[in-house]
Amino acid sequence: MLPTSKLALVRSFWNKEACGTHFVPAEPGTAEFYKQYRQFRYDTEWHIPEIVPFQDGKDRDVLEIGCGNGADGAMWAQNGARYTGVDLTDAAVVATRKHFEVLGLPGRFEVQDAEKLPFADQSFDIVYSHGVLHHTQNPERAFAEVHRLLKPGGRAILMLYHKSSFNYHVRIMGYMRLRVLTKILTRAPYWAADRALLDVKPKGIRGNTDPSVWQIHYENFLKWGWSYLRAAQFVHHCTDGPECPVAFAYTRDELKAQLGAFRSLKFRVAHFPLRRTPLGRWVQRPLEKRLAEAMGWYLFVEAQR
Repeated sequence: MLPTSKLALVRSFWNKEACGTHFVPAEPGTAEFYKQYRQFRYDTEWHIPEIVPFQDGKDRDVLEIGCGNGADGAMWAQNGARYTGVDLTDAAVVATRKHFEVLGLPGRFEVQDAEKLPFADQSFDIVYSHGVLHHTQNPERAFAEVHRLLKPGGRAILMLYHKSSFNYHVRIMGYMRLRVLTKILTRAPYWAADRALLDVKPKGIRGNTDPSVWQIHYENFLKWGWSYLRAAQFVHHCTDGPECPVAFAYTRDELKAQLGAFRSLKFRVAHFPLRRTPLGRWVQRPLEKRLAEAMGWYLFVEAQR
């Protein structure tokens, strides 16, 4: 389980809003909001319905770790799953419960820590988690929990950040790190003065589009020194914003080592959202899909107990 202070940081960062809320203009919690959110999610991450076997949930016990706004949970429930959704944050659990209420779907929802779940051994046929377990301080403990909770022959379907990707090597470790280093060096004469004025209160920034992220990266450097730019440290603060406390990325081989208790593993790579960029908006989906399969940011693994 996370140390209390680190666990509190992770919970605080993700509890600002259920993941993805700020992308949708409708009033959160309304039927219109959830409709728009589902449309946004599956337009943007169109790989999810293609890769995730929601139809296999029929008459099965399905656990989702990290339920967000409940869109994927609703897909499981609409396909006949007996759904349980857990999340570290109240915001996500409240949002998912409300989403199910709006759609008239049954489900169970709990605030829980992925590293220490309260369910009995072999409770679920399927454990699903999309973009969550890499945000816990000890993912290996969460992977062990997934294995413990699966029934014999059960499947885990997990999406984790992909280290062997364009986003990791070119954008994060190349462009972003160079830009932060440039900011650091241009402020070199003022490090001591800037450190004396440092405000350690969180700014509440999610994502990497706000121009203030570069100032926050610089302030992180003032707090932690040059170790901030080491790959193992820097990645935590470049996936979902510079205030994100924890974010790991994996190669296939690293996941094979972490998931060695499972009987079989199948991998698939997705998500290269080129068409969301100004220069890439005319790119056709088949090309985007081929690029995603070669160098995408999402590494899916299907693990069978």
